[in-house]
Amino acid sequence: MGIQRIKVYSGITLTSLGASLLNLPLFVLGLLVMMTSRKAFNPMEKDSIYRPETRRDTAIILFILALLEGITGWGAGLHTSTIINKLTFGLLTREVSFELHVILNVPLSFFFILHSLSGLGSLLFRKGIKNKVVYNLLLPLFMLALFSVAFYLDALYFPGFLTTR
Repeated sequence: MGIQRIKVYSGITLTSLGASLLNLPLFVLGLLVMMTSRKAFNPMEKDSIYRPETRRDTAIILFILALLEGITGWGAGLHTSTIINKLTFGLLTREVSFELHVILNVPLSFFFILHSLSGLGSLLFRKGIKNKVVYNLLLPLFMLALFSVAFYLDALYFPGFLTTR
């Protein structure tokens, strides 16, 4: 895994943490880290996010996040929380499961956006679209717009969830 993709992954992780914790400086720091990796958005580079390796990496991350989301969802459930509590030896109580379930929504959606845009960029490149403006400007801006929508919807659906605790 190249340094450019690591910058993008760590930027998305910081951004999703900032969004989950409603911490704007952490959110902006994540965006800055992600956007400083200019080579990551160039499809000609071997370390580009539009390569199959990125989709494979994000698929693994999405699989792990989806499993955690499922386990914490069952742990937060009215009828299944006791089962998850016993299976995790009391580590995941109903309250902790619900908090983790809500927090995991943001990284799950952000990595899904990266996974989808990686595939879209790869598809456009295979179809012969080689304009650098598309890959260096339009797709990253589209990704930022989708991140903003995901952040807004999460904040709308769970307003002040973490600030009231």
